[in-house]
Amino acid sequence: MTDWLLCAGVCVLLVVVGWRWAALLAETRMPFLVRACLAYLAGTALMTLGMLLVALIGLPVDRLTVVAAFAGVWAAGRGVAHAGHPAPPATVPGSGRLALPAALAAAAALGFGLVQVVRLGGVDSIDFVKAWGLKGTYVLVHHDLDFAGLAAPHRFYPLEVSNLNGAQYVLLGHVNDTVVRLPMALFGVSLAGCMWWLCRRFLPPAAAATAVALAVCTPEFTTSMTSGLADLTVAAYVTLAALAAYLWLLDGGRGYAGLSGFAAGAAAWTKLEGAPTCLAILVAVLIARRALRTPGVGVWLGWFAVFVIPWQVFQRIHGIPPTRSHFARVYLEFPWIIHHVTSTLSQTAHWGVFWPLVSALIAATAPFWWRTDHRLLAAVTLPNLALTLGAYVTHYRAGIEGSVEATAHRLYLHLAPSVAVMAIAGATVAFAELRANRPARVNPVPQD
Repeated sequence: MTDWLLCAGVCVLLVVVGWRWAALLAETRMPFLVRACLAYLAGTALMTLGMLLVALIGLPVDRLTVVAAFAGVWAAGRGVAHAGHPAPPATVPGSGRLALPAALAAAAALGFGLVQVVRLGGVDSIDFVKAWGLKGTYVLVHHDLDFAGLAAPHRFYPLEVSNLNGAQYVLLGHVNDTVVRLPMALFGVSLAGCMWWLCRRFLPPAAAATAVALAVCTPEFTTSMTSGLADLTVAAYVTLAALAAYLWLLDGGRGYAGLSGFAAGAAAWTKLEGAPTCLAILVAVLIARRALRTPGVGVWLGWFAVFVIPWQVFQRIHGIPPTRSHFARVYLEFPWIIHHVTSTLSQTAHWGVFWPLVSALIAATAPFWWRTDHRLLAAVTLPNLALTLGAYVTHYRAGIEGSVEATAHRLYLHLAPSVAVMAIAGATVAFAELRANRPARVNPVPQD
């Protein structure tokens, strides 16, 4: 019980240190729970980056310096955050009562994930044992982040999740692979809260709640809340980056650029795929704006660099190899790749009917959403569905069916929440237009 209380306390502390950063990134007032969700995402990214800076200047990563990383992020947040913030932006009107069924479904799915945190024992997934958990244990034992004593080929992976595990172990004083499920599960809760908040900028309550429910009510999502892997964390940041980029485009200026860039940098700091995925979002923004020097792009790139450059510098200083052998093979059999990826994503045990449903909705409603601003939402969400296939073009296990089966679910989890928003946005536009064009009912005139 003591470990659970300490772990929960660390999670609360992450919200505290990220509280002012959330306000800075949002640039507006938010509901308390939404701000707590964004603060958790900001606090974890910045605190784990603080641990890297501790190691970068040559200090041991022990209990004292981990606490110092928390304190430093909190103090920096107080130093940069503004005292006041504009009123919340307008939301799309609609009935909150219609949103209740979808909201309850989303709450039930997230609640199930949190129950599983307590019910399941230690994390035993292969990638946790060989990478995310192993590197966290290394931090506890060796108080460093160079991982020189590890023979595994994962030293070059970004460190947010393994640092978060390491911080928990260091503060607990020992390894506990059960309680670390809690901070992982909270990424799912935070993703849902931030999705709702951003979707309400351009969707009515029922549609926003349906988008959240569609994203979280899949077996893959709830399983990932407790798997101990980094993919749900990446999904949270990629979704935030994509939806904020869409609002950045709608804003016409630099609004939401900082939030999108921060989330993109955090995604890159979490997993290798985070960087190219979020850079594709930025390219979509630049193409839509038809200008390289678009307002806000400097802020976006600045936040991205905050997370990417220190880790690259650390790797060079400590001789952490990029393990190019992981990407040495080139496999250009695109029909084979597309067939096996789509077959894998069609497995109902992982996704239910999610991918067939969102694909059908987006395709069927394209004539409606293409004439609206939602085509900009499509620009920042849909291209990565195709670009992610590139993971199977250059990979040391390219052309092996088992490799697709092992990784496609996780790679496409990164994109699923934002694609769900696109599908519901398209359906909302189509429904509204069809309803507006429906012939008016004419009541018959009674005859004398």
